[in-house]
Amino acid sequence: MERHLDHAPITEALIDIQVDPRPGLAFPDVQKAFGDPDFGYYVKNSIPEGTFAFGMTPDGQPIAPTSASAVVGLRLHSPDEKYVLQIRPNRVTLSRLPPYENWAALAVEAKRLWGVFIARLPPNRVVRIAARYINNLQLPMRSGDSFQDYIHKLVEVPEGSPQAVEAFLQRFQLFDPVNGARVILTLALDSLTSQGIAPVVLDIDAFKFTSLDPHDPLIWEELERIKELKNRSFFGTLTEKALELYK
Repeated sequence: MERHLDHAPITEALIDIQVDPRPGLAFPDVQKAFGDPDFGYYVKNSIPEGTFAFGMTPDGQPIAPTSASAVVGLRLHSPDEKYVLQIRPNRVTLSRLPPYENWAALAVEAKRLWGVFIARLPPNRVVRIAARYINNLQLPMRSGDSFQDYIHKLVEVPEGSPQAVEAFLQRFQLFDPVNGARVILTLALDSLTSQGIAPVVLDIDAFKFTSLDPHDPLIWEELERIKELKNRSFFGTLTEKALELYK
């Protein structure tokens, strides 16, 4: 049975659909299709993308680094600033900012905007579907307290080392053989606060590679299964003591 937390620590929830675009599709096409939106959003700014390259010659001499940047998409916001839509030729990303409502509301809005996208920039195929949730756990802890009270399977500090953890980064990429989906699970802490709070970031990125027609309803069935994997990863990461903080 699916659990619900009234005060879930979600700072951003997003649905991301990547596509194989029509040949030659580029930013000017995105600008033309979405530069004057008529579906309840407004253009906030463009999305730049930069590249950086360096290397060595065959005789071992360094090659001067080069960099380049280009505009690749548009970022649009809902009037209440709660939803952020990013449009690129090869992907659509919808983010929900705080306060998070629920999965159903996010999925309904994503489906609506997906319909707009495929009508204006029809792609060849859907190649990747993802649901990503970024959580800020804000654990009530002080230096020397055990993170295992709140987090399952956190790698333990080696014996003989100081045991007061001030920062960490732990990342797994996991595969679900039942439905072929994957999840990247990242736990990170920069530092404890002076108020006795550990702002641990729990980032869960669940996704599946696909080859689906853009109109295929299986897109949304797969997305539901990806969401279930995301939920299992979230509740499997936190102890009951941690979950009590968000009920």
